[in-house]
Amino acid sequence: LNQPNIATLYGLEESGPTPALVMELVEGPTLAERLKSGPLPLDEALAVAKQIAEALEYAHERGVVHRDLKPANIKITPEGTVKVLDFGLAKALEGEASGSNLSNSPTFSPTLSVAATQAGVILGTAAYMSPEQARGKAVDRRADIWAFGCVLYEMLSGRQAFEGETTSDMLAGVIRAEPEWDALPDTTPPSIQKLVRRCLVKDPKQRLQAIGEARIAIEETLSGTDTVAAGLPGQMAPGQREVGGVKPRLQRILPWAGACLLAIVAALFAVGYVNRAPKPQPVFRFTIPAPGGATFSATFGPFVSLSPNGREVAFVAQSGPSALWELWVRSLDSLAAERIQGTNGGIDPFWSPDGRHIGFYAGGELKKVALSGGSPQTLCPANLGGASWSRDGTILFANLGSLYRVPDAGGTPTLVVAPDKARKGTAYLFPQFLPDGQHFIFLIVDGEKFAIAAGSLGSKTITRLVEADSIALYAPPGELLYLTGSTLMARPFDAKAVRFTGQAVPVAENVGHIGVLGYFSVSPSGVLAYQTTPKIAQNQMAWFSRDGKELGKLGPPGIYECPAISPDGAKIAVGVGPQSKADIWAYDLKRGTGSRLTFNPADDLNPTWSPDGKRILFTSERKGTRDIYEKASNGLGTTQLVYASKQAKSVDDVSPDGRYAIYDTGSGATTVNLWVLPLAGERKPFAFVQGNFTAAKAQFSPNGRYLAYVTYETGRSEVYVQTFPQHLGKWQISTSGGVDPVWRRDGKELYYLDPKNEVMAVEVNTQSSAFQAGIPKALFQAHIMPTWYWRSNYVVSPDGRRFLMLVPAGESKRSPITVVVNWPALLKKP
Repeated sequence: LNQPNIATLYGLEESGPTPALVMELVEGPTLAERLKSGPLPLDEALAVAKQIAEALEYAHERGVVHRDLKPANIKITPEGTVKVLDFGLAKALEGEASGSNLSNSPTFSPTLSVAATQAGVILGTAAYMSPEQARGKAVDRRADIWAFGCVLYEMLSGRQAFEGETTSDMLAGVIRAEPEWDALPDTTPPSIQKLVRRCLVKDPKQRLQAIGEARIAIEETLSGTDTVAAGLPGQMAPGQREVGGVKPRLQRILPWAGACLLAIVAALFAVGYVNRAPKPQPVFRFTIPAPGGATFSATFGPFVSLSPNGREVAFVAQSGPSALWELWVRSLDSLAAERIQGTNGGIDPFWSPDGRHIGFYAGGELKKVALSGGSPQTLCPANLGGASWSRDGTILFANLGSLYRVPDAGGTPTLVVAPDKARKGTAYLFPQFLPDGQHFIFLIVDGEKFAIAAGSLGSKTITRLVEADSIALYAPPGELLYLTGSTLMARPFDAKAVRFTGQAVPVAENVGHIGVLGYFSVSPSGVLAYQTTPKIAQNQMAWFSRDGKELGKLGPPGIYECPAISPDGAKIAVGVGPQSKADIWAYDLKRGTGSRLTFNPADDLNPTWSPDGKRILFTSERKGTRDIYEKASNGLGTTQLVYASKQAKSVDDVSPDGRYAIYDTGSGATTVNLWVLPLAGERKPFAFVQGNFTAAKAQFSPNGRYLAYVTYETGRSEVYVQTFPQHLGKWQISTSGGVDPVWRRDGKELYYLDPKNEVMAVEVNTQSSAFQAGIPKALFQAHIMPTWYWRSNYVVSPDGRRFLMLVPAGESKRSPITVVVNWPALLKKP
């Protein structure tokens, strides 16, 4: 588009993964900045409107609709030249958009994702959307005409045509309400008033049909030669003279005045009657994908959290397979999310009541960070368990199964309530303040049973409310939201009396969760956000050479996880899905056949061979907690329990002499430690790597003298080697991030994956008295997605010449965040 009132684009450049538009530098403020000081003088407003109309007219003639026209996308240079910016939402038209065959075309749909390929995201800004755009219907150039009318109205009146405290209010106004026409100055010419009204007709068929007509009307008004009918009711065209005196006019008017007055009174009564029952507001849905270059976790979800006013959503995303989690914030009327600096490793965000700060957990600490910028502030030590922030500056949070309070300025936590010590295994988690700032709800975890309960800051008494499968959130004016299975339920709740007042009603299906942590959030303003259960695609076991050439496949496509190669290199043990219900299988590499070893409905994973190859140790949830079991590798006999405790654990490896097993335990999403389990005598584990960070995926060296593992203690994932069992030495192997260490069978090489998913090889010396490691060298680009918690998704042949990898056999889809505006309307019967 080459026109004086459209900012020129010169090209598209790419720097690594970052694409950039090269465009004209436009000096001066945006129209939005200019309007902060009030309405524009009539002549200036019409001059700006004329140039906007010329820009749109030029674009429309070339089949391009802007679709996001608003004051923030309009600049005014110091010379008074208008530049329309950001045609990023524009779509080239193919013929006339009014054709019925285009009603479902993604080219015209305003509910496209940012990739412009899927339905679900309302594009544009709510205050300037046309009714058809807000409803998710097909749009054409008449949507720009509507937005032009909104901008012209705002320039003349100094206020938005459609206002509201929430996005829901704005969209409802766009669809049902009328602007405050009295806000237009009395000096506004009738022709311009009529132009604005015609631009803001809700039915696109009755709306002004071409922006060129608006340009002509403005030009005629500026030149004083407008011929637009000035006969708006009760108004005179410029220059129109009164005829006759006052008395003749009164004589003509009075006979009608009484009738008009009676009609007005009757109308007022009618309006009052109708307004007794407010019209139901519409429900709007759209989706928020992960930020460009980042992903939501299929394991832990986005930890979605809506701001108190419902206009922003905070979530957790990961910018790479080896990167730490970070907090992001996305405004609901924006197309881009912003990363919050300094929140590496941050999870479980929660908002301050004024929406200016976000609290979160990271590195075994409770922290807060200002949205305006600056470094996060540590409030107190704490592990993941949920938190809530009251209006009086108190933060209520869970730590190690009890509930504590701490001032939002930080300090020493004070115990609020703790489980009965006699009830071992009981924990209080994920508290949320009720509106009075004194009472709160929280989740009780009692073994395998979960319940929502209520408590108060001034009392140790708790009241169990209802059994549930997840945390609960309170939503004004009176609903409690929680999961039953994967269905999000809303149940009427009296926050003052702290009791239910009705039966639960389903709100959304297939809502994701991990354990009791549901992937949903709700704001007092009537906005709901949630993520559905991620869809995990199948993968395939495939062999690759050291240069990355595929050598062949093993077994059919399926859902495989955590393979392990037998000591003689003849078999592969692997977990086989479906997800969360995997069983252990053994594959014969010579014959290419597989046999199932476990037959339990619980999740069996992380198969690990004994040194003689006769047994396979694995992790299973068959008793509710991840414990360690074993079974004969030939499939005969029964499964035996090796070690059980109340803490979840995942076995990683067995030492070459068969004396020890190494496993990792999680006490939170950012705290995973390594423990050693003696397999002979008294099986009393001892800690090997501990701290408020992650240490996992441990692998014994072939001679058993060293242990390779992954740790986040430096701020990002790196591969380290330590002596075993004594801590006599520690060496960092990866140089710029790494995960999934695997030893070659002779102990002369150590492999890992770097942040780019390249297979790295490091020559090592494990035989001398002092461990030695060379410089990592890249072998080939892998096509697997490393797991964060479980063990590696690849193995290496004993000679180091072949790599068996779990490669995608289809696309893995991590669900976007679904936002529902005015969700309470879903509770009403049709």
